[in-house]
Amino acid sequence: MFEKRPQLLYFSLFFILYELTVYLSNDMIMPAMPQVVREFQASNRNIGLSLSLFILGGSMLQIFLGPIADRVGKRKVMLAGVALYLVATLFVPFSATIAQFLTARFFQGMGSCFIFIGYAAIHELFDDADAVKLTAMLSNTTVFAPLIGPVVGSAVISVAPWEAIFGIGFVLGTIAWLGLFTFMPRAEAIKPKADLASIRASYLTIVRNKKFMSGILIAAMAITPLTAWIGLSPLIIMEHMGKSYGTYILYQLVIFSGFIISTMAIQKLGDGFSLTRLIRQGAGLAVIGMLGAGLVHQHGHLFIVCMFIFSAGFGLFNGALIRLSLTATGVSMNLTSSAMSLLYCVYIAAGVQIYNLVCARFDYSLASYALFNVPLGLAIGACLMRFARHHDQQEPALAQSPQAE
Repeated sequence: MFEKRPQLLYFSLFFILYELTVYLSNDMIMPAMPQVVREFQASNRNIGLSLSLFILGGSMLQIFLGPIADRVGKRKVMLAGVALYLVATLFVPFSATIAQFLTARFFQGMGSCFIFIGYAAIHELFDDADAVKLTAMLSNTTVFAPLIGPVVGSAVISVAPWEAIFGIGFVLGTIAWLGLFTFMPRAEAIKPKADLASIRASYLTIVRNKKFMSGILIAAMAITPLTAWIGLSPLIIMEHMGKSYGTYILYQLVIFSGFIISTMAIQKLGDGFSLTRLIRQGAGLAVIGMLGAGLVHQHGHLFIVCMFIFSAGFGLFNGALIRLSLTATGVSMNLTSSAMSLLYCVYIAAGVQIYNLVCARFDYSLASYALFNVPLGLAIGACLMRFARHHDQQEPALAQSPQAE
């Protein structure tokens, strides 16, 4: 993949670092969030709200960034985005009220708006097989963050105030900016001045594409249970269940390692693997995991094993689902990726708030989270199977390959 293009290797590594830093800035603070809301004398509901606002902030700029990237190039937009994240990160520790904290987190979340620029570059620089493999590897950062984030965050708040967490984020972000400045490809032709009518027409083409719209909705539905777990698990495990930081970290490690294992397995596949087969196999695992977690929620260790299975299933189908959705529109990858990122973040933010309201109604019990997952898991599985079937019907020649059999 990188043998003849070492610059792309370094670009990918520093892009991974930036993506990891953005998500770590959220996940490292999660173990400290009960402490934060107590310090501000605020309701526990603000823990889930903080996550929703961070995600929502990540949806605010995409529809503008796509056309801008087409006009001035991805590199300039990416570097400006990392700089915005660095500035916002400096403001979070100086919050004096919970309202200021939530507002600062919203603007910090805008740093994630620019991640899609890196993904768009990858989808343009690599072919289908390499793009899916690299996307799956990059997707590990979204799961690696909740694996190490709670560990690092717990260690930091044991020896320093929670504000130090954002200092770490600033340092890592600065390193990422320097690396991207040095290695992100520069050779991009400057497009003519943006035509607003053509941009509007392109976005209309994207949102009218049923395959794209359904694929992104399914992808957002599928990741919402894991995202909601990131936001609500401190309350569920440490507050409601009365468990220790160690138990909280163990639960995260087990659950999210499923995603990492499955995406690592994808890296071992040959170039001719079937994307729809990955979707079907992942959907089956995900449904089994969700149903099992609902059945055994009274036993914490069995619950996390079932959530591990769901996470592994998600890792199998996620990269393939997003790849097929992004390439379905025939429109500029910048515009398609920006539309995807906007919709994806809005769906997830809304979903996390629904989880927050439901779980708050039942005092953030594990049962409320696990049982709410069951109907959603069934819906996700059915939608994935339908998506794969429709893709096979539309493009039977691409549905299978000799190596996939």
